Amino acid sequence: MRIAVIAASGRSGQAFVREALKAGHTVHAGVRGTNPFARDDNLKIFQCDATNIAEVTTLIERCDAVVSLIGHVKGSDPFVQTAATKTLVRAAEAAGVNRVVSLTGVGVGTQHEWLKKALALIAEFMGRILKVDRLRDGIAHAHVFERSDLDWTVLKVLLLSDGEPGEFRLRARGVVKAPTPRREVARAVLQILERRSFVREYPIISK
Repeated sequence: MRIAVIAASGRSGQAFVREALKAGHTVHAGVRGTNPFARDDNLKIFQCDATNIAEVTTLIERCDAVVSLIGHVKGSDPFVQTAATKTLVRAAEAAGVNRVVSLTGVGVGTQHEWLKKALALIAEFMGRILKVDRLRDGIAHAHVFERSDLDWTVLKVLLLSDGEPGEFRLRARGVVKAPTPRREVARAVLQILERRSFVREYPIISK
């Protein structure tokens, strides 16, 4: 499988790229600045601003799937994930790429309208009073996918670590495993892609 990775130079992105190459996939890695990867015949590096439609389109062209691992860092736009997702949806439609997996925090994604409204209110409170924007951004980015025609999956995690990967199960609901090693998240994303599972769903990683 040829997989494009947005934010490949981040910690989660690097873990995913290495696991994907190890599994025999070809990777288009979208990085900002320095390339952190060793040379590999199955790896192609692209300088890519996740909000630049031309750069994202170039990154994902001729790929079978896209993995978006955009995260919040100090000084980033509070809605960086939403902005990047809007760009990705436009680019995917232009490039004819239909399969996308994105990573976000728990508290995002539900099929019940009353719960969606409740979570939106909680996110608004957290953003305004506690100055925590990640949940608001995560919910907003998920809504962008929901309004698209893409075959998306939004994988939800609680706390990431750089520990060694272990046993895990992907579930539609249940108790989230925390902390979850980034390499384990990478393997979970690969499993979702390889099995074409959880299309237009919000799975979690569980024990």
